[in-house]
Amino acid sequence: MLTLYRPFTNLFRDDFGDFNSFFGLSPSAHRAPSFTPAVDVVEQDSAYVLKAEVPGLAPNELEITVENDVLTLKGERKHEHEENRGGYRRVERSYGSFTRSFVLPQGTNAEAIEAKAENGVLSVTIPKPATATPRKIEIKAEGIVDKAKKLFAKPAETATA
Repeated sequence: MLTLYRPFTNLFRDDFGDFNSFFGLSPSAHRAPSFTPAVDVVEQDSAYVLKAEVPGLAPNELEITVENDVLTLKGERKHEHEENRGGYRRVERSYGSFTRSFVLPQGTNAEAIEAKAENGVLSVTIPKPATATPRKIEIKAEGIVDKAKKLFAKPAETATA
């Protein structure tokens, strides 16, 4: 099963709970808007498929790495829209880099992971690791009679040509 990797989740938590938001001091109110793509993880019979919404990003603007069973998606969005109409000029810009990381199941073959980008959606296919199948082991019983037969058995005659 894939899980979202957030090593610093509790490192910067607010110990006052809703204290800051009660007084309108939300930490997110002072931050510039950033871009974080939405990611869906779909489990199929033989693979997990990660689908990230990355509109406006070309495949060469994205990077996918696997290290220590952690798959990381990285990219940077640079969007500028300019409009000249009716005596005014409006320019909107949005910039932001993002990183999303996911812990892969143990035993995943990183070489078999495939990715494709189509219509603003990045699809990463992660084959499921092979599971060990149980095997029945035959128990051989040897009594003293069986051991004696092996000791005194005649060696097989070798064929001569």
